[in-house]
Amino acid sequence: MGALTPEFLFDLESNMRSIEENEYVRLSENMYWSRFCKVLQSGAKKELVNWLLTTAKIEDLGRSGGKMVFEDLVAIYTTFESKNAGAGLRLKRQQFEDLDGNGVELATKWAGDVGAYMAYWPQKQFANALKSGHVAGNTTYDQKTFFAADHPVNGVNADNGVFANVFTGAAAGLYPGALPIDDSVPLDVAIVNLSKAIAYVKSIRMPNGEDPRYLRATTLLVPPRMQQRAVQLTNAKFIAQAVSGGGGGSADVEALIASMGLVQPVVADELASFEGDTTWFLACEELSKASQLGAFVYVDREPFRINYYTGQGGGTGIDAVLARADELEWHCKGRNVLGYGHPYLMFKAQAT
Repeated sequence: MGALTPEFLFDLESNMRSIEENEYVRLSENMYWSRFCKVLQSGAKKELVNWLLTTAKIEDLGRSGGKMVFEDLVAIYTTFESKNAGAGLRLKRQQFEDLDGNGVELATKWAGDVGAYMAYWPQKQFANALKSGHVAGNTTYDQKTFFAADHPVNGVNADNGVFANVFTGAAAGLYPGALPIDDSVPLDVAIVNLSKAIAYVKSIRMPNGEDPRYLRATTLLVPPRMQQRAVQLTNAKFIAQAVSGGGGGSADVEALIASMGLVQPVVADELASFEGDTTWFLACEELSKASQLGAFVYVDREPFRINYYTGQGGGTGIDAVLARADELEWHCKGRNVLGYGHPYLMFKAQAT
């Protein structure tokens, strides 16, 4: 190969861009993270999300209507601070000028790999946040650990009651406790446990402590080890069922499963071996209103991009750069952060 020229670099980077974009699109189509995260575009290093809690309620004012009740609206906010993320590639001039330098192959391979990773990065952050949501310090706006048993329903204090978004240990009242649905329990038991989780979700109140929040379970999020069971729980028509007297039979559960309103489960490879492959998650939605926050929030301050030497118009103006360059560098950079949002939109269920 001859000298490193602007024309050569333009052709190389055009190929790199094409590979990068194709890999980004290909992997993006197979990512699930955006189903559970609200994406916010940001113009600042710190993004402040502020909203008013729905504490208002209409009350009986008496026969004369003179018992007017005045409500105090409660405001709450959370801050998300973007962080830098990126990767780089550095190649020597000789790797392009020598026939056996492999510079072109290395550059295009890196472009494809980093293009795919730009698409995967938010999912990696989501999976990490999901798996560490019970760890001290990983809090949401109510200053509670994201997965906790004592989230205030009004997000500020426990005066109007609390709710849990983690199912573990013993049952108590409406709280179902641990809810195994993996193959350590029969399928009919797993369906009952799933029903208990959904019933508890529907029992959670609005911030005023009185009215239903109208949460609806939508999606099971499970490790690969639980894929078969999760598919059965969301698609079965009949299941084997134990009966008294030692006999057995089958039960028609099609209508029951349909009434749960669950879509096809998400099998997350990132959850493989997490907590013994028996922990599962239940994503929900709130029917009454839309919110700036989801269960998780991905703030995209600066979308990932690779800095190339040549623009779309060609290699004009880079002759001097190439003349003195002993090595070439490409940088992939972005600024973003994934954080915790509403705890009542994601529930964690453990087997014990």
